[in-house]
Amino acid sequence: MKTRVNFLRELLIQAYEGSRWHSFKAAIKGLTPDEALWRPPGGYRGFRWADGSILRIIFHLGADKIVQIATAFGEGAIDWTAMEHRFKAMGGDLEAALQIAQEGHEAALDALAPLSDDDLGVERPYWGGGRMSTGDLFLMLAEHDFYHAGQIQYIRGLYAAQKEASA
Repeated sequence: MKTRVNFLRELLIQAYEGSRWHSFKAAIKGLTPDEALWRPPGGYRGFRWADGSILRIIFHLGADKIVQIATAFGEGAIDWTAMEHRFKAMGGDLEAALQIAQEGHEAALDALAPLSDDDLGVERPYWGGGRMSTGDLFLMLAEHDFYHAGQIQYIRGLYAAQKEASA
């Protein structure tokens, strides 16, 4: 039986593209390269990987899934350094970030697909140290999409306000 696995699959899909209100894809609909590169004029203080731009959030959202899945289900050969190099080699632009986001989404779904509900209780390593249940790992990945979708919407609102004020 795959009741919980199917729930997590649907949640991952909703968070990435299914919800027309709160998904990652809804948040980036119509996003322009200028919006993606824009940074709040007062700067940004928060996650060390971030610069306040939507571009970095999109890259982070996809790369995190790839790194987490590689850590939990693989040999952990793909880390943040490898993903940064890959992103830069792909051009480091919006198109590259969107491709990595899609690959991360697909990697999560592919890793979940063969699992049974019993597998969800298995403890696995996650990037950054420690272990968590497989089910919690997939739940975290879905929550991560919703979280960053909200950030993207907020930054887009700041961008629009600044454009309006300077017009």
